[in-house]
Amino acid sequence: MKNKMITGAIIATVLLSTAVLLWYFTPSDVSIVSLEAPKEIGIYDLSNLKINLQNNAPTDVNITINVKNAFVDEKGVSLKGFVILAYENSSYIPSNASNVTDASQIEVLLKPGSNSITVSLGYEVPGTQKVEVEIYQRGKLADSKTIEINVLPPKISVVLQTHNGVNGTNEIYTVYGILQLLVKSGSAGNVVVNISVINELTNTAVSTATRTIRTSSTSESIVVWSSRKSTYDPVTGMMTRVETETFAPVVVIELSKSEPSAEKYIMSPLVVKGKVGDRYRVIVTAMWRDQVVSSEVRIPSK
Repeated sequence: MKNKMITGAIIATVLLSTAVLLWYFTPSDVSIVSLEAPKEIGIYDLSNLKINLQNNAPTDVNITINVKNAFVDEKGVSLKGFVILAYENSSYIPSNASNVTDASQIEVLLKPGSNSITVSLGYEVPGTQKVEVEIYQRGKLADSKTIEINVLPPKISVVLQTHNGVNGTNEIYTVYGILQLLVKSGSAGNVVVNISVINELTNTAVSTATRTIRTSSTSESIVVWSSRKSTYDPVTGMMTRVETETFAPVVVIELSKSEPSAEKYIMSPLVVKGKVGDRYRVIVTAMWRDQVVSSEVRIPSK
């Protein structure tokens, strides 16, 4: 009896080992054909990664997909989970009603032949990011591929534009500041802009101001005032709302022959009132992350 029990245990062990070996060495029916993503994206931009898959089985196959390093926060920490945006020939099997998940793996049903899944990518730090895609079939790693994406930081630049006019006997000089992004995509948040007016005759600072702005376009005025006006029609109940943006100068310099005007120029953060013959230098410096750029103009220009 004891020998029979030992023999039975040996046979069970052999059968179990054989099953494990067969499971381990049986080739998978699915594979990753390619990964498609832009070589470069801007920081804070959302982009897409297309995962092209092949199902060689004659029937539908359930797989589990894992996308590593799809999102990285401003501290450089890779966030758990990813977002499926679209799928072709395959079916996403959600665990809830949303495509957004914090799960590290998502189950997908692949149809026979070619399939593709598109996921979202986003990074809050610049540099090279390596995205790894893994697919599992029957709990076993079937295939994996990686792709590298270069995340570009915006390069900022400051452009100053001047305008001059006359108000009675007073000469009015205005300086407009524009913050530019020198990349096609991306955005720059919390850009600190320092504005200074220097009296060139005394080489002293007359006035200074600091503003913090964010830009997601290629060109953004440093001083923008927004207003909203609504009108209501009591007969029809229709409401019309109009939003207006005023691009104001960063500096207004008024040079008078006698007494300065009473004009306050309230839309400008810096107002300097001097005498005809005074000379000033306007310096605008923008600081963002490790970038410091500046631009300056002289008033009057000659």
